[in-house]
Amino acid sequence: MQAKISEIFLSYQGEGPFAGSRELFVRFYGCNLSCVFCDTMLESYKSFSKEMLLGKILDFDDDYNELVLTGGEPLMHADFLKDFLPLFKKHRGHEVYLETNGTLAGELEKVIGDVDIIAMDFKLPSSTENSREVWLSHEKFIEAAEDKQLIIKVVITDSTTIDDIKMMGNVLAKFNKDFVVILQPVTPTGSHIKEPDGEMLLFFKGYVNKETGKDVSILGQVHKCLGIR
Repeated sequence: MQAKISEIFLSYQGEGPFAGSRELFVRFYGCNLSCVFCDTMLESYKSFSKEMLLGKILDFDDDYNELVLTGGEPLMHADFLKDFLPLFKKHRGHEVYLETNGTLAGELEKVIGDVDIIAMDFKLPSSTENSREVWLSHEKFIEAAEDKQLIIKVVITDSTTIDDIKMMGNVLAKFNKDFVVILQPVTPTGSHIKEPDGEMLLFFKGYVNKETGKDVSILGQVHKCLGIR
């Protein structure tokens, strides 16, 4: 079995509470969603077997904190990861950090035993401009991820609506688990996507905190500010 991988590189985490952590990134090719603000438009890949990927990873020094599975959507390669992750953990002691769009709960269940940290995007329709609503998919995903260290990231644009924030709040309030919620102002691109104003962000932060009791923070993409990958 092989997986499509676009790149493997060392850098620093630029999003969420792990910002600044030195990490080894494995970027998988392909995604089951199409978000208007996506900043990882992947055009090429190489196919790796689990042994080939492990060999590539072992070429790097082990002076990093986490192995980050990112994309694209890495859970589209769950069957590959089910075989690869035990092999990786046999040779390296690093935690595995999964970055995911949080819609593939069934695929997560295949690999969750070898994943330590899950950073899940909560895809608000008004932010993504995606006609597919994923409320139920996100709820099922959080249920599957509840026993892990869970970070929920929500990209906020100037088009994000309070109705979507309320819908998200309703989903998050169903869970007693103490997970971190990050409101991430979008990084403007060459398209029509614009960042929200500060007043909107603070209102959303206060609302989500009040309605869910979760720890809510506002944090942008630090790596973009620093000009690193």
